Amino acid sequence: MLKPTLADLRAFVTVGQLQSFAAAAKALHLSQPALSRRISHLEDLLGVRLFDRTTRSVALTVLGRRFLGQIGGLVEDLDRSVLSLRDAAELEAGDVTIGCVFSAVHHFLPPLIRTFRERHPGVLVRIIEEGADEVLASVKDGDADFALNYIGMQDPEVEFTPLLKEPYVLACPADHPLARRRSVRWEELAQYPHARVSHASRNRLFIDQALAEVPPLPRPVCEVRHVSTLIGLVENGLGVAVVPQLTLPRRPASVVGVPLQQPAIGRTIGMIRRSGRSFSPAAAAFAQLLTRASGKALRK
Repeated sequence: MLKPTLADLRAFVTVGQLQSFAAAAKALHLSQPALSRRISHLEDLLGVRLFDRTTRSVALTVLGRRFLGQIGGLVEDLDRSVLSLRDAAELEAGDVTIGCVFSAVHHFLPPLIRTFRERHPGVLVRIIEEGADEVLASVKDGDADFALNYIGMQDPEVEFTPLLKEPYVLACPADHPLARRRSVRWEELAQYPHARVSHASRNRLFIDQALAEVPPLPRPVCEVRHVSTLIGLVENGLGVAVVPQLTLPRRPASVVGVPLQQPAIGRTIGMIRRSGRSFSPAAAAFAQLLTRASGKALRK
């Protein structure tokens, strides 16, 4: 069975709404004979008369009125969808969803979002800020277009593009005895109260693996789930803490970071995306902006 074309249906809806072949032809950028052929073609396919036409007027038949009620909204919805897709392709609309570990959100994303919004004000930016495992899952499950994370390098389901290497540093109050040191050895930390992240944090796993050969520190004064909480404890003078450098407040601040030595440990922040999945135009534009900006965060 032959089926009507979208062009035939759009011609019918336009004539039916405007009640004029001349007005409809102008709206569709067609000649009146071409428009008449489309309507005749549709009537032949359906086997019914859709319009009663005279030299002075055009009116929907009973079946034509019923058919317009059934498909008028569908054609309009389709046109809106096509326009929306075109706007998204041209970055006039659409959205991009970015996952990001808590410790990197504030240093990476605000300046990039500002630049992106200046270039593409019609595009909505969504942020999923979670722990490393949750951010990885957001990419694998398709909830995020891509993400900033320090895990996923060995995961076959995602592609990991390294952006920068970030050291762990000692966070201490600006007036602490260690604050003005050029570096601190791990063994020296045993002299000071300290706080740390719990095993619920991937950062704890990184640190424990890197320090497998180093004598353990004394029992901490406090253990928390998130690095951001550690910064707050340090700021209030409860102890020092080992944190990724990007988590430190921007200077001037009441908390400073001192490089750790013997051993020096770090992690790699990268952009992860699901393997084999293409970017939307908005995601591609933001990812390009992120790649170009990588490496600058540690130099600020």
